[in-house]
Amino acid sequence: MSPLRLLRLLILLLVPLGGVRAGVVVSEIMYHPASEDSAEEFVELFNGGALPQALGGWRLEGGIGYTFPAGASIPAGGRLVVVANAAAFSAKHQAVTNFVGAWTGQLSNASDTITLRDAANVTVCEVTYADDGDWGERRRDLADHGHRGWIWASDADGGGKSLELIQPAFEVDEGQNWAASVVLGGTPGAANSVASANLPCIIDKVGHFPLVPKSSDVVAVQCRVRDDLGLVSSV
Repeated sequence: MSPLRLLRLLILLLVPLGGVRAGVVVSEIMYHPASEDSAEEFVELFNGGALPQALGGWRLEGGIGYTFPAGASIPAGGRLVVVANAAAFSAKHQAVTNFVGAWTGQLSNASDTITLRDAANVTVCEVTYADDGDWGERRRDLADHGHRGWIWASDADGGGKSLELIQPAFEVDEGQNWAASVVLGGTPGAANSVASANLPCIIDKVGHFPLVPKSSDVVAVQCRVRDDLGLVSSV
């Protein structure tokens, strides 16, 4: 047993959602197809608002670039897929017709920022995804000279699945609000396979004080807890 005596005080600061998010958000990202063919990449948009949204003059920016043509729109509660290559997407997802494209550039297989701006250059939605941290999970690595370590892994990172938004009413730039799709190829243009109306509490900003405790110190551990339904919990 360690000689260090710690009294752990967990302080929960619950930050509720503060209202349902309405409007257009990025809801699905195919950034690393299993084929390694960047032509199969796509980004899906979801309109959580009560009215249709005209998209003429809007832009997707980041590693990719696309300007929506005049007349482009997305219905209330609807989805629109922006694709890297129309022919490649149609060959892969023959039943999906609600898509536009093609874009310029390429999504990074490691980390990238996707920004959606309206015709007035106002940022509507921005997501910075990654293949590690909150965007992945820790898995045991293959044995190396008899030893196995831990690596970051995600089935959306070349495993044939897409990144899907779980709860569009919560923060879309929060990695814990995304997960690899249940089905191979993702669900472009349709409801996300991982969608849930009740997101598990998100715990982050974990820290302790003093930073370098002594064996006689009382150590306070703090974290932030956020919930999409605004439920209050304590321990």
